[in-house]
Amino acid sequence: MAAALGAATSLAKEAYLKRDQVGLITFRERTAQLLVPPTDSVVLVRRRLQRLPIGGATPLAAGLLKAWEVVGQAQCRNPELAPLLVLISDGDATAPLNAGGNPAEDCLIIADRLRRMELKIVLIDTQTSGKGGIMPKLAALFDTNCHHLHHMRPKQILRLIEQTEH
Repeated sequence: MAAALGAATSLAKEAYLKRDQVGLITFRERTAQLLVPPTDSVVLVRRRLQRLPIGGATPLAAGLLKAWEVVGQAQCRNPELAPLLVLISDGDATAPLNAGGNPAEDCLIIADRLRRMELKIVLIDTQTSGKGGIMPKLAALFDTNCHHLHHMRPKQILRLIEQTEH
């Protein structure tokens, strides 16, 4: 988690230097929240990351849905926007969008909506147990690689993001 938080801070710094914007969506328990709306403020991102709650269920589908909404709104405001989504998760989709739903199926449905937006995506799996989760399926859907956070440092994550942007 320290590497993920460090990467988010580094990404915010890079965005500021490039005059880009970065937003931060968190998802835990049963909901997703836009913690930082798209901004170029490194201070705001850093401040919000310091108060980031960790742990609990993983409503990954809700997080993906929130990302789809935020990116869609940003593209409406600026049609020339080239969005990049960085998903850092353990891939344990444990909370469905609706009661009785299938969390994994929900993730794949929302991920397909994101795929059709033709955005670039970086998938970083934080899981260390090797249980799998849904991240490999998301990688296949987005036709990209799933990178494992284990032993990655913030600078390596930032380099990975920069490579994806080009």
